[in-house]
Order: sequence, then C-alpha cells, then structure tokens
Amino acid sequence: LHLHLIAWVRSSLSPQEIHDRLLDEDSEFQKQFIAYLESAHTGDYFNGTGLEVIQMCYEDALLPDYQDPTETLPVPPPPLCECKLEGCVGCDQTSSWWTYFKRVVDSLISMVNVHSCHQNTYADGTLCSNSTAKGCKDNKWGKCRGRFPRPLFETTTVESETAHVNMKKREAWINTFTPILTYLLRCNTDVTSLRSGTAIKAVLIYVSDYITKPALKTHVFFDVIKSVFQR
Repeated sequence: LHLHLIAWVRSSLSPQEIHDRLLDEDSEFQKQFIAYLESAHTGDYFNGTGLEVIQMCYEDALLPDYQDPTETLPVPPPPLCECKLEGCVGCDQTSSWWTYFKRVVDSLISMVNVHSCHQNTYADGTLCSNSTAKGCKDNKWGKCRGRFPRPLFETTTVESETAHVNMKKREAWINTFTPILTYLLRCNTDVTSLRSGTAIKAVLIYVSDYITKPALKTHVFFDVIKSVFQR
C-alpha cells in the first residue's frame, strides 16, 4: 500500500510568477526561494556519503541494544530550550536529540530510499527467476523508468535562461525527501517541488490514473489488513 499526495500552498505564486522572478539573478526573492526549497527537502544524507552512512548503519547494527528504525516508533524531541546558556541541560538534550534525529534519518534513507536498477534482474538485464516485478528497465530503451542515476549538483543553482532550479544533490541513487517525514513515517518517500505547469499536470494525471484503477476485491483487501496485523 502507498500514498500519492499533492500539497497546495495557499496564496502561493503561480509557476509563471515564480519563473519570472527567478530570472533576476541578484534578487532577494531568488535567495529566499532557494533557502526555502533547501529547507523543505533534500537529496543528501546528513552525516557523509552513501558509503559512509552504510558503514555507520553496519556499526550501529552490531550494538547489543540495536533496534531496526523501520520497526520502531519515532522518539519525540525533549521540551524546547532556547536559553543558549553554556552547560544548560535542556539545550544539551535538544542538541543530542537532533544528532540522534539525523542519524536515524540517514539510516532510514539508506534502508528504504536507495534505488537499484538490478533489484529484480541479473547483471545482464534478464529477469530474476523469483522476481515478482518486471524491473525498472523493462522497456524498449532499456532505461530506468525512475530516471536513475540522478544528475548531481554541488550547490543549488538557477539557470539564467530558463529559470530552471537545479537542486543541490550529491547522491545519485536516492530521491529527494523531507527529513521530518522520513523520521515520522519510517518508509520510502519521494518529496519534490512542482515548479511548472507541465510538472503539475503530469503528477495529476499520474495520481488520477491510480485513483481510477479497479478497486481491490473485498477478500483481497481484508487479507492485506490481516497480514499487517500478523507482522
């Protein structure tokens, strides 16, 4: 089971208005817009590269009190303390929680958000005998339907001629995501900003296609619910 969701920002600028204002390279709007996008979603880990995070996850899994983050509920943060005084217990607890939060998010992303084009196929592209899906390259072009690997950018930039925003991204095999959603939901997520009319229409068509698919038969639906409670 999965969810497709489009969140509309009330009173936001239209894609065309954003496009026109982004063309001014020295504008305060461009700086604030980039800051907003980078605060809302990311395509990178907090604590290093993908290989470094894999090593971190391996070391964590060896600890005697290790718990799989996909099988646990999120730990809430301590009461907020903003006194900024040296040695403040409340501030130290908040700082420790943020360190924990970033480590858990990195672990979750490494476990559930990394794409593999050969998850259902052998190296030569043929389908695995026990595979239940065709795979992302099952098309006449032999190209990944998920558009992986993704292009990489060291910093977020705006193309001067088109106003297209290239988000900062240093990991080619993960989607962009919102860390707080990953921490709370503990599953695969893909969060992106729809900055053009074409992108909005494409997502609406994609979601509408799912909505209009034939519904599950009643006994299949209840079997799914039963299997969830039996885990």
